[in-house]
Amino acid sequence: MDKKKAPFLAFGVIMIILLIKWAGLERVIEVLKGARLDYFLLAVAAYIAGILLWALRWRVLLKSLNIHASFRTILGALFAGIFVNNITPGAKGGGEPVRMYYISKRSDGEYGPVLATVMADRVLDMIPIVVMILMSTVYVYTLGSWSLTLMLLLLDVLLAALIVTSLAIFLNEGRTKRVSYWAFDLLSKIMPNRMNKYEKKFIHLIEVNVPKFQTGFKLLMRDKRSFFIALLYSLLSWFFVLLRSYFVFHSLNYGIRLLDVMVVQMAGVVIGLVSIIPGGAGLIETVNSAVYVLLGIDKEVAVTATILERLISYWIPTFSGGVITAHFGIKVTEEKKGLTGEDEKDVEMGEAQPGGERET
Repeated sequence: MDKKKAPFLAFGVIMIILLIKWAGLERVIEVLKGARLDYFLLAVAAYIAGILLWALRWRVLLKSLNIHASFRTILGALFAGIFVNNITPGAKGGGEPVRMYYISKRSDGEYGPVLATVMADRVLDMIPIVVMILMSTVYVYTLGSWSLTLMLLLLDVLLAALIVTSLAIFLNEGRTKRVSYWAFDLLSKIMPNRMNKYEKKFIHLIEVNVPKFQTGFKLLMRDKRSFFIALLYSLLSWFFVLLRSYFVFHSLNYGIRLLDVMVVQMAGVVIGLVSIIPGGAGLIETVNSAVYVLLGIDKEVAVTATILERLISYWIPTFSGGVITAHFGIKVTEEKKGLTGEDEKDVEMGEAQPGGERET
């Protein structure tokens, strides 16, 4: 992890410590002593099921564009992307290029079409979120909680606007290029020396692959069969996300409604999108615990359940993804060293000619 991110992560850890202190360390320990391993393992199984469904969703999109990658490769790309997203502040977009690169290196897909499947995958992930925030808004309104109702309504509007804006960009080649060059210019101001080294490669990447991305993305949006199958996988994967928290509470011998879990999960999702702390570490735990308490759950149970759920969904996957990403980095280095003179010539031609092969 970048040393610049260490203070943010340290801040997140301190927030978790303060959260446990607020709930009462002795009370948290008492709750943990009575925990049931069987329900906790069910929560872990629910997480694994959600990841497998996510991989199935992405495989449908890849196959729709005739990109062939093994299921194991898709899982590896997902965990590498999860790792980068979990150490990246903000809208969790850092993992998407990693997923694209991982699949492109291990399949017959080019950058543009693979990126199209990644972006379509994100859109399909957002649709259930918007639906669940709407459902959560209606639910908390019936409970008479005006503050939560207003918060969730605002979040639903923000996410709907995000989806519409994303589609407006992805479906227009000119807008996609403008946004890409804007992002590169922004990074160039932050890291001028590093970005200037890759300016030519970046221009080639944009000019050659954006049209391919546009074509692929539009094909995915028009392929109704693949779209609805992938959407079904998305809905099921989110159902298992809710089950994960549900089982965590039951492991602590505390009954909870799935609707309460849904309200808290939606609040955590948006906090993760806007957080300047990588992965929302500490912030999401704090917000989720607070919302559980507002829904009438004892604070020691709320804090303990939230920390256990985040252990399953954030901390362990971050570590696992880091191991996979490190291994992937080693393999890429080995492949680069193994390039023959002819391969290197092909790469140079790819950089020089608009119609050349993808960069490696």
